[in-house]
Amino acid sequence: MAEEASSAPAAAGKMTMVAGVDESDHSFYALQWALQHFFPPGQTQQYRLVVVTAKPSAASAVGLAGPGAADVLPFVEADLKRTALRVIDKAKELCTPQVTDAEFEAMEGDARSVLCDAVERHNAEMLVVGSHGYGAIKRSFRYPPCLCSVLLCSALFCSVLKDTLHRSIVQRGMAAEAAAGGGSSGKPVMVVGIDDSDHSYYALEWTLQHFFAPGQPQQYHLVVFTAKPPASSVIGIAGVGSADLLPTVEGDLKRTVARVIDKAKQLCTQVSDVSYEAMEGDARSVICEAVDRHHAEILVVGCHGYSAWKRAVLGSVSDYCTHHAHCTVMIVKRPKHKH
Repeated sequence: MAEEASSAPAAAGKMTMVAGVDESDHSFYALQWALQHFFPPGQTQQYRLVVVTAKPSAASAVGLAGPGAADVLPFVEADLKRTALRVIDKAKELCTPQVTDAEFEAMEGDARSVLCDAVERHNAEMLVVGSHGYGAIKRSFRYPPCLCSVLLCSALFCSVLKDTLHRSIVQRGMAAEAAAGGGSSGKPVMVVGIDDSDHSYYALEWTLQHFFAPGQPQQYHLVVFTAKPPASSVIGIAGVGSADLLPTVEGDLKRTVARVIDKAKQLCTQVSDVSYEAMEGDARSVICEAVDRHHAEILVVGCHGYSAWKRAVLGSVSDYCTHHAHCTVMIVKRPKHKH
């Protein structure tokens, strides 16, 4: 299916945001969330928006086996085209009032490949997609392994747009009621989970650049959060002499946490409303607990780039938080190419 795009040229110097959409409520919630947070009316728009939808091939939808399958293909193809056009039309309706620089594309192929191809083609800084809440194994094969930051917007627990997406929220639980708070300053809260890795510090720097730029209004209370694993979980409690090692390991873990917090403070000197926390426990659990405690609107975590099987078997912090944190989750990936 040929690409359908608006004729408006991209503004010079703007970064590109790709929003992947389909016909689901989750998908349009993600687009509406991106419009609200990155394209508010009356403010300078720093991104060029590219809305992309994928049209699967008719053959992949019905298969090629069985009598009469070939006769069905033209009808399936026409229906898929109508669906793609309907998605693009709805995206245009959402974007037209407030986005000054937007393009719309409908490409044939597997959605994962289409989105990653769009990211590469447009040298995108950010990819926005909705979260359908699949299980760990299924997720590992469905999320696009793109070379840019990925914002996974979940209609599950966010309070914004609650009324218009009531049916989607009810299907995933009523825990949204618990997430209706904010920071002590009255601002919505953004939690950034960090550790002592380059991926993690890059995620924090990226967040500061995009949400806390010097001279720009700072709309969020920033909570920088790190986790300290228990010493026993690092060395185990079995074996001769292991108990004697616990104080040494505990001291080293505390020094690591102090180093992480100190580096975060050095990076965050431009932020006017920021707090720092270190909690003991499994990083995945304590980060999600921090989101609940602060009623955070956004959680930002880095991505270590695990393989699909390693994510599914061992579990990654970003993957776990994406589907357990009660807010929208932004996964910041360290790019492998320059924009």
